[in-house]
Amino acid sequence: MDPKFVETTLSIRIPVRLLAAEAAEGRGPAAPILIGMHGYGQDADSLLPVLLRVAPPGSLVLSLEGPESAYLEDTDTSGARRGFHWGVSTRHEDNRAVHRACVAEAISWAGAHGGDPERVLLFGFSQPCSFNYRLALAPPHGVPFRAIAGICGGIPGEWKSNDSGTGASRETDVLHVSTREDEIYSLDKIAHYRERLAARFRNATHSLYDGGHRVPSASAHEVKTFLAAHG
Repeated sequence: MDPKFVETTLSIRIPVRLLAAEAAEGRGPAAPILIGMHGYGQDADSLLPVLLRVAPPGSLVLSLEGPESAYLEDTDTSGARRGFHWGVSTRHEDNRAVHRACVAEAISWAGAHGGDPERVLLFGFSQPCSFNYRLALAPPHGVPFRAIAGICGGIPGEWKSNDSGTGASRETDVLHVSTREDEIYSLDKIAHYRERLAARFRNATHSLYDGGHRVPSASAHEVKTFLAAHG
């Protein structure tokens, strides 16, 4: 008799690294919370300075590190370096669940350290952008996100049309920043982003800057102004 195989998915707790800092000018007893997530192969340390440049004054700034690591070839050294990312599984639903749990834990930690869970801003570069947009349809803490800034990333692959969002997402504003020479998200690929986002969120702005797949320095003023208006 052939053996019978059973496949299932079990849930376990995994460590999530978080770096926290206060934006300039100090913060009050209940500060807005800015949660930032880096792109594939990066880490929390590299993103934190970017977040501090665009964070609303007085906010509690959290840089999360993706829970999955990989060795990446470095172009200017003979050795490999370790980078982090948000894909812990070959199953999309597992990755979404882990991302959701990471954000939920970050909000909980921030709330216990002077942050206001009702004033949460999300920032994502590249890989986590689509995760953040999807998460905003049903925020893990039950409160709509104030705003989402997405830089050089995508929107959820299943968003093929201009469907409406949810009650939560329609209380959230979005700023999506793209670059003209992005080797991953081409101009053709991003052509429908604004209308897809505008259908699901209260307001959506899609801005285009020169440069490749990176956070364009020229966008810092726009991103900071956008986040400050919602913090």
